[in-house]
Amino acid sequence: MLLGGRNKVYNLSMNTLTEELQRIEWDPRQYDKEYCLMRRNSEEQCQNYIRLYGKKDNGDVYLCGTNAFKPRCRVYKKQPDDSFKMVTEEDGVGKSPFHPMQNSTAVYTDGMLFSGTVADASERDPLILKIHQGSMVRTVQHDSKVVNDPDFVSSFDIGDKVYFFFRETAVEHINCGKAVFSRVARVCKNDKGGNYLMKNLWTSFFKARLNCSIPGEYPFHFDLIQSTSDLGQGNPMSTTHSANRTDMVYAVFQTHPNSVRGSAVCAFRYSDIVKTFQGKFKGQSSPSHNWLAVPQQETPVPHPEQCSNDTHQLGDKALNFIKSHTLMDKAVPAAGGAPIVTMHGINALFTALAVDWQVHAADRRYYDIIFIGTDDGRVLKSINKGHGTKVESVIIEDIQVFENKAPVTSMKIFNKKGVKKLIVLSNSNVASIPLQRCAQMKTCRTCIGLQDPYCSWSNNECVASDRGFEGILTGHHENCGVEVPRKEEMTEKKESSISAADTAIGIVCAIVLSSIISFIAGYKVHSCRKGDQMTANPGEIYGTLTKNHTNKLLDNKEPRYVNHSDLERNNSVKQLNLLVNIQPKGSNLPNGGAPAKTVVNLTQPLPDRTYV
Repeated sequence: MLLGGRNKVYNLSMNTLTEELQRIEWDPRQYDKEYCLMRRNSEEQCQNYIRLYGKKDNGDVYLCGTNAFKPRCRVYKKQPDDSFKMVTEEDGVGKSPFHPMQNSTAVYTDGMLFSGTVADASERDPLILKIHQGSMVRTVQHDSKVVNDPDFVSSFDIGDKVYFFFRETAVEHINCGKAVFSRVARVCKNDKGGNYLMKNLWTSFFKARLNCSIPGEYPFHFDLIQSTSDLGQGNPMSTTHSANRTDMVYAVFQTHPNSVRGSAVCAFRYSDIVKTFQGKFKGQSSPSHNWLAVPQQETPVPHPEQCSNDTHQLGDKALNFIKSHTLMDKAVPAAGGAPIVTMHGINALFTALAVDWQVHAADRRYYDIIFIGTDDGRVLKSINKGHGTKVESVIIEDIQVFENKAPVTSMKIFNKKGVKKLIVLSNSNVASIPLQRCAQMKTCRTCIGLQDPYCSWSNNECVASDRGFEGILTGHHENCGVEVPRKEEMTEKKESSISAADTAIGIVCAIVLSSIISFIAGYKVHSCRKGDQMTANPGEIYGTLTKNHTNKLLDNKEPRYVNHSDLERNNSVKQLNLLVNIQPKGSNLPNGGAPAKTVVNLTQPLPDRTYV
């Protein structure tokens, strides 16, 4: 694994996360660093942060770095001893960001580099750029209708198109106040720009809003996209058939900082994204008019969603429409119509995620298992256990990966040669943890209670297998907790048994007798305390009540997650139930509610956890 860092690219072994191979050293040029410091930037900022990676068809590695606010790119060739040797170096403006904290993305595919970043240090010229054999195609410069102060999140290619995920200030909402919306934009790989009217500018750039919201009469939106998974084939709903999977992507969203603090994970099917770009466009007749759907008869034929074989041949009428209509009317809906997982409150926010697609469980169903990173160094493992179209999220585990509570910035699932693990990164650390910890559950009840598709109870142990028995839907199984009594115990019980009639008569007599005794005792106590209560100070009574009812909001205590093994040893341990997608009584939300469920928190260092 090549891991870009400050002035270095680490060459790590995926099995041990150790540097078994030579790293790539790349310091900023001295005069670039001196000039950066003269501009009153800090020593920390005036370094070379590696921000872009691409692999060419011949196996060469393409890297770009900030280079003390003077972006540069290099090509490295892999040597027989697995080291890397620099071949060429070039300007990196428009490919890599200037500032190490600027959000950017890039994808290298089919010999072409597609990037979403900024073209100047002041961040006033954001762009989506394609570079191929010395030619360049980019978005229109300084046009807020195209990209308006964006934060790029991720990008991927599929077929003849490249997609970009980002958030930006919504120009269509400006008449109602400033707002930030999440977007997905797409361009055609073979777009060469227009002939004259839009020379070296995209003729295939369109964007649409991503709708991640809790439905209702007044939907609650999670507007700030933070991260996405890789494009994969999955299904947000559990299914019994492996063929019921489709191209899709999961994404992490947060609310605005001045809104109710919360975050969510939504799933988007690629087919829904394509359908949105095949629909109507949104536009305004003049700057003083509202943004409305453009009538279908005004849309060029063929629909601009189709990639043109030769963009130089597009007519002026089509180019004028494309230049002034980059926004689609409809938003891309979330699969299932609602978030898969939500979190509200002040404890943490979701930051990143990774997905293990379509894991086959012992209940003969397939699940997308979602690993979600938080801004306090934790990783949550979650699934949607619902059948059909119902969303019923379950938090299986809650793992504190970084003890210093550093925010999780990225995650990847490694699956090669029978080894599967989750790679978790922060700004200063990388760690690996196993995808499952089935063997830590020592009883059938705790194993089934995990509701983990990886785990099943087989041969009196909890194993990572789909051949035992499971209880994902309920967290229980009829075969758990059933003990066959010994022959001697069965004989003794038979000899001491009494008839059902005798038992019923005894129960009735006990109930009547206890009722009489309770009435007499209650009457005596009431008579004794009546006089004292009439003369007591009302303030003293009220003070006693308030002192005995602790206000948990004022305790300022952090919640404690409970390990299932603790529950076996001590049934009196208090449990904290992490609730996801709670549905109030009488609510008609389509995503349903998740049952209260204790999650596992591995607070002790994991023996199989690796840090760098």
